[in-house]
Order: sequence, then structure tokens, then C-alpha cells
Amino acid sequence: MFIMLLAAAVACIVTYIEHYNLHDTLVVLIIVLVIFLVIGLIVKKLLDKFEISTDDTVGDEGEVVEKSAEGEEGAEGAEGEAPVEGEGEMPADNEEVPAGAE
Repeated sequence: MFIMLLAAAVACIVTYIEHYNLHDTLVVLIIVLVIFLVIGLIVKKLLDKFEISTDDTVGDEGEVVEKSAEGEEGAEGAEGEAPVEGEGEMPADNEEVPAGAE
């Protein structure tokens, strides 16, 4: 859009320097704006075809790689299963223990 405005400004300055009348100046201005609009739409279509992936979770072979924070590796169970929530945890001092959980 900025390029269209710049082209319009250049067209107006050139037509003023060359002493074009108002009708011819407006015709040149419309033609310049339409040409740069078409060029901008074509460039936009071409650039929209390219998809840039900024996602770091895709590995070299295209497979998804899970990220884990340091220290979480020891949180898994012996068989490699994630621990069940609440299993092996002690309730806080003011926390009530549900019936049958003991």
C-alpha cells in the first residue's frame, strides 16, 4: 500500500512539473494506482503460496518431537508410565483426606 501511495505521489509530481492539465493528471493518477494495485495483488498471491513453519516441534524427518522440561524425566513410573495424579502424595496439613483414599 505504501508503494501505491509513493507511486501516486511521484505521478502527481511528474505531471505537475510537466504542466499537465487537471484532467490528464487525474487520468495518469488513476492508471498508476490501478497498475500498482494489480502488481500488489499478484505479489501478495505469490507470497501467500509460501508457508513458513516457525514451529520448533517438528523433527528432521517430519515427525513431531515432544519437548520436556529438565527434571521431568524422573517423574515417570518404573514401566515408563506417567504417575497417576494423587498417587503417593501426602495431603497438606489443612487438606481433608477423602474417604477410602487411605
